[in-house]
Amino acid sequence: MTCQDDHRGDCRGPVEMHMRPSDWKSFPRCDHHAGLWYAEQERIQRTYGGATPPSDFDPAYAGERWDEDY
Repeated sequence: MTCQDDHRGDCRGPVEMHMRPSDWKSFPRCDHHAGLWYAEQERIQRTYGGATPPSDFDPAYAGERWDEDY
């Protein structure tokens, strides 16, 4: 099994299937790239996962709203 991020050339550790929490799908990643990926997912959740928008959110940019009340 090959790490999904093998093209980066900096794989470290064994390659195992790692689950994506958003949809429960699994992808092969080495320990190094799995750690980086999970850290990025945590950052995204902290920034965009709350009830209030991040400070740089601009509803006029693409006509989107943060809440689901249309």
